[in-house]
Amino acid sequence: MTTIIGNPYRLEMPKALLKGAFTESDHSAPDQGIPMMLSGQIEHGVSAFAAYQPADRTTETSGPVLSVTGVYGTVLNPVTARDEFLKILDSRTSDPDTRSTVIIGPRTITPQGSSGPVSCRIVQKVDDFGTTWQPDCSWADGSAVAHVSQTVDFKKPPAEFDLEAFAAKTAIIRNEVRVPIAS
Repeated sequence: MTTIIGNPYRLEMPKALLKGAFTESDHSAPDQGIPMMLSGQIEHGVSAFAAYQPADRTTETSGPVLSVTGVYGTVLNPVTARDEFLKILDSRTSDPDTRSTVIIGPRTITPQGSSGPVSCRIVQKVDDFGTTWQPDCSWADGSAVAHVSQTVDFKKPPAEFDLEAFAAKTAIIRNEVRVPIAS
């Protein structure tokens, strides 16, 4: 039996996020293979994706990049679907020698004023070029699974990254990308 939490919605990537602080920098076609890989978890899955950079950036590459990736449809078991979704995203790389490891989290965080919790973690990737890390937060409910990640300054240690603040950003993004499906 499928339980939809709240009203059904779809994911729609707007031109700006975080009340205009980030603007769309990449609206590539979402990976249509992800809904197929999640077909046992999400019925009628549709992919969504966009990347965003600070609206006040001075160059094309300045500032952090926020990426929002998701699949919406009828989610049969939100927790299992999110876990499978994260496994798919963690394994996506063009280099088979890249290893991803969760080094902090996952932590369930409910930001103040949020409509629900998000699960946040920091993932370390090791490849032939060295070690990098990236924070991400995700949510899952009866309508969608979604993942928000951000590039960071690798000179700072992962333990200094504020996951609570990133969870609050993710909660705002969640509200900005959800579009109700008319009943």
